[in-house]
Amino acid sequence: MKLTAKDIKKIMLGITLSDGSIDRKNQRFEFYSKSQSFVDFVADTLQQITGVVVNYKYDAKNNGHRIWTHKHPYFKHLGEVCYSSSRKELNTYNVSRLNLMSIGMMWMCDGYLEHALNRKTNKVQNIGWFCLEAFPKPELEMFQKQLLSFGIGSSLVKKPWGFGYRIRIGGSELQKFISAIYEYIHPDFRYKTILFYKSEKNFDMGLPSAGHILQLYEDCEDIVRHPLKKGTT
Repeated sequence: MKLTAKDIKKIMLGITLSDGSIDRKNQRFEFYSKSQSFVDFVADTLQQITGVVVNYKYDAKNNGHRIWTHKHPYFKHLGEVCYSSSRKELNTYNVSRLNLMSIGMMWMCDGYLEHALNRKTNKVQNIGWFCLEAFPKPELEMFQKQLLSFGIGSSLVKKPWGFGYRIRIGGSELQKFISAIYEYIHPDFRYKTILFYKSEKNFDMGLPSAGHILQLYEDCEDIVRHPLKKGTT
């Protein structure tokens, strides 16, 4: 698929701030995923940057796929944008340049949906989590503000690992969020877009992607015990 220069920048920014990595010294990019078709998509994106050479290796032991590039000045700049002297970071510059496409890339890499049983109502509670504990609280707060610029509210929840916080999106905010990024989600990760409700009355059917992300249910126990897995939708 032919991408615009802007789309390439937004995709690479989202991927690099999540599961992608850059060797700043050697100006090389690397990415790993268990989804071969998603790795192929990232590789195709990279190959649309003039002069970038992509290498591929299948990891049979972990059933995953790794790609990496040769040295290229594109990754010198991207490394400067996404890394401090010692680690990957969210900063004013890169966060302000995240659009919904970038955030969709980050969701595929570092986001997940939890479908929990609300015992008081005997209903499924849909919760979205951004697993970005590798970033300190002030950096996550910048990311939250960027989400809010797209009309999506979120909260920070303490966790006992990394820098101690994870971003939570729930309720109507999660509906808006999933609908907003749905068009950018690769088929292998559509399971990260399904929201379960007993009826349509608690779901905003006016959302652009409502027909794709809403799934009605009768037995919530089956959903909680056997959540959707990769490749089931």
